[in-house]
Amino acid sequence: MQFAVALDRVIAAPRSKVYRAWLDPALLARWMGPDDFTVTVATVDERVGGVHQVEMLDSEGRHHTFVSVIEELVPDERIVFTFKFDPAAHETRLTIMFSDAEDGATALRLEHERITVEGTLDTESVNVGWGQTLAKLQALCEN
Repeated sequence: MQFAVALDRVIAAPRSKVYRAWLDPALLARWMGPDDFTVTVATVDERVGGVHQVEMLDSEGRHHTFVSVIEELVPDERIVFTFKFDPAAHETRLTIMFSDAEDGATALRLEHERITVEGTLDTESVNVGWGQTLAKLQALCEN
C-alpha cells in the first residue's frame, strides 16, 4: 500500500535562501532529518541526474541514509527528487515548491508521494518526521 503526505510552511526568509538550504551541503547538514538526528555527511551533485545524499545518526547511534536523484531544478521555484529513505528502500517522489509569501517570506510546499508502508514507515511517522525537519529548516533560514 502506498500513501502521500503534503506539508506547507511559511518561512520568514527569501526564496533564494530557502532554496539554497536544500542544495548547499554545509547548510543541509545543519537541518536535514527529524529531531534527535545528526547529519554526519551531506553531499549534493547540483544538476539534473545528480545525487543528493544525507547520512545521519539517530539518538541511539543507528545510521540512516536518505539518498535521492535530482529530477528537476527550477531555481528558487521547485526541486523534484526520486527519494529513498534508505539505499535499499522503494523509490518515492519528493517535490519541494517555493513561492512568495507576505513580507518577503517564502511559502514552501513539500509533497512526498509513492511512499510504501513498511516497518515503522507510515503516514503518521512521515508527517511527523518531515514536520520536525521543516521546523529545523525554518529555524536555520530565519536566523
